[in-house]
Amino acid sequence: MRNNLELMLIESAKLSKNDICIITGNAPSLFPKINNILLQKLFKIITLVINHVDLGRKINRAKDKDAVIVYSFSTELLFFSFLVSFWTKNVYLVNNHNVQQAYQNPVMNLILKIYHYLKYKFIILETSTILMDLGYQKQEVERHISLPHSVVSSINSANKSELFDHGEMSKKKVGIIGESRKGKNFSNTLDLMLKISQNLDILLIIGTDDFSCFEGMDLQGIKLIDTSTNDAYLAALSVCDVVVLNYEKSKYFYRCSGVAADAIGVQTYVVCPDFPFMSSQVNYPAKVGVVYEDETDLEIAIQQALALTLDSDKSAFESHYMQRSLAKTAAILDQAIQANS
Repeated sequence: MRNNLELMLIESAKLSKNDICIITGNAPSLFPKINNILLQKLFKIITLVINHVDLGRKINRAKDKDAVIVYSFSTELLFFSFLVSFWTKNVYLVNNHNVQQAYQNPVMNLILKIYHYLKYKFIILETSTILMDLGYQKQEVERHISLPHSVVSSINSANKSELFDHGEMSKKKVGIIGESRKGKNFSNTLDLMLKISQNLDILLIIGTDDFSCFEGMDLQGIKLIDTSTNDAYLAALSVCDVVVLNYEKSKYFYRCSGVAADAIGVQTYVVCPDFPFMSSQVNYPAKVGVVYEDETDLEIAIQQALALTLDSDKSAFESHYMQRSLAKTAAILDQAIQANS
């Protein structure tokens, strides 16, 4: 099972002492076969507006709940939801990419702050104190919720002997795993890993659903795993000793990583940049990974992570599962709802 954040919230809401409604918008697919790029962009905007109007309707219908949690929203389009619902009293907005946008774009920061003044409450993954970097005062931050990214143990029993030959089995396995999309820096990371692997006796693994970003690169000697299915994705993570995330600062400085949560869930150590949210993911409540300041430090970070794998004690992962469990998430939400009621 993936540590899908929306699913985690839904399951945590079921464990809550309060009546919590988790909502997402529904948007139609408008003319998906149209090839004109300008029309595609236009229909995408229309679809997003419809989506946020739908969110507003759902908020209005659920306003008698103890809490209405909006899982995904577009910062600039949430005004449509507000105009339709005209209700913010018990509404909590899960800020995933939104804080990163606000950090990059002063206009987005201003719009997000308007929602703060409209009395929306924010759910900030890992730590809401990060809002102080965006100009919020300490007393303003206290209204919002810090919610550790949930992690659920999902030990995968992938048969390594079927995936690797005898020579490969003896090597430590370091992977680049996940969906290939903007900001994840896959091709550059592979370039770095190819150089690092010359100094370390490791087997490189690439697990993704789209290998096109590696087109033209020499992949000889690298184990390729198609992760188009959820089981294959979790299997790819579980056969790795270490997973390397080398995400771009402009996209992930103030974002959590679903891949990191999934890797921890299968007891695979994580190497990631020293960005606030991801650093918290691998260091709280116990050390299940290594962070690095700069790409020049990546090799040292991987060596440190590989050293962690030599310890047979898995209590660090168990601590993560306890402190980031669904029950713990429910308890944090209940405490916040009670404080804001």
